[in-house]
Amino acid sequence: MLAAAAAVTAVAVLGPGNPPVSAPDPVGPAPSGSATPGPAPAPATVATYWLGETPQGPRLYREQTRLTDDGGSRVAAVVRAVVEGRPADPDYRSAWPGFSVDSVDQGEDGGSVDVRMSFAAGAERDVLAVSQLAHTVWDLLGERVPVNVEATGPGGESVNAGVEPYGEDLDLDVLALVSIDDPVEGQEVAATFTARGRASSFEATVPWEVRDATGAVVADGFSTAEGWMDRLHPWTAEVDVSGLAPGRYTFVAMTSDPSDGESGGPFTDTRTIVVP
Repeated sequence: MLAAAAAVTAVAVLGPGNPPVSAPDPVGPAPSGSATPGPAPAPATVATYWLGETPQGPRLYREQTRLTDDGGSRVAAVVRAVVEGRPADPDYRSAWPGFSVDSVDQGEDGGSVDVRMSFAAGAERDVLAVSQLAHTVWDLLGERVPVNVEATGPGGESVNAGVEPYGEDLDLDVLALVSIDDPVEGQEVAATFTARGRASSFEATVPWEVRDATGAVVADGFSTAEGWMDRLHPWTAEVDVSGLAPGRYTFVAMTSDPSDGESGGPFTDTRTIVVP
C-alpha cells in the first residue's frame, strides 16, 4: 500500500469496466438571443495531474493545461478538466473513467474542497483517483487542503472518499519521479529551447534525450535538479536541436538509474516536439 494512499479513505467497491470519458466543453454556455458577444474568455495555464505507467506501477504525472476562464470557479474548472477531460499527452489517462462532476464547493474562508459526482454503471475509479484531484487542486491553490468526494451511481449506490493534506516527502509514493512541464505535447520548438520539469533523481541528475521516429537518440545531455530524495525538485535543461532535420521528435526526461535496471529501470516522461 502506498504510504500517501493510506491517507485516502473510501467506502464502496465499484464494478469492473472503464467506459470512455467524454471531453469537457472548456467554454461557458453559448450566448442566447441576439446579445452582443463579450470579450473572448481569457485562457490560463494550470498544472493538472494524470495517471501514467512507471516501473513501480501507475503514478501521477503533471501536465500544463490551458483552461478557459468563463467567469466561474477556477477550482471547479480544473476538477472538471481532470475528471471529464483528456490529457494532451496520449501516455496519460484520467483516474475517473465513467465519472462526471455535478458540483465543486469550497468555503469562503478556503478550507476543504468538496466534489459531488455521478458515475455510470460499471465505472471504476483508480486507487490514486482522489490524489489526482488533490494534487491538481493543491497546485492551483498553492496550498494543501482536504479534498472530499461524494459520488452517486445510477442505482443510488454511493462512493465517499477523501484525502487529507500530506507532506511533500510522501509525494514520492504517489507522483512519477520525473515529469516535464515544458515543452508541452506537440510543441514546435526553437533551434535551442529550454526544457523544464520536476524530479527526484539519484544525485539530482536528470538525463535527457531527443529521439527520432525510429527511436534512435539524436541528441542527449543531462540537467542537475535543485535537489533530490526528500521531494521532487525543479530542473531545467538547454536543448540544442539546431542540427536536426525538420520533423517530429520525442523529448525524453529520465531519472538516473544507478542500479542499471535492477529496480525496474528509470522513470521517464516524454513529449512529442516539432522541429520546424
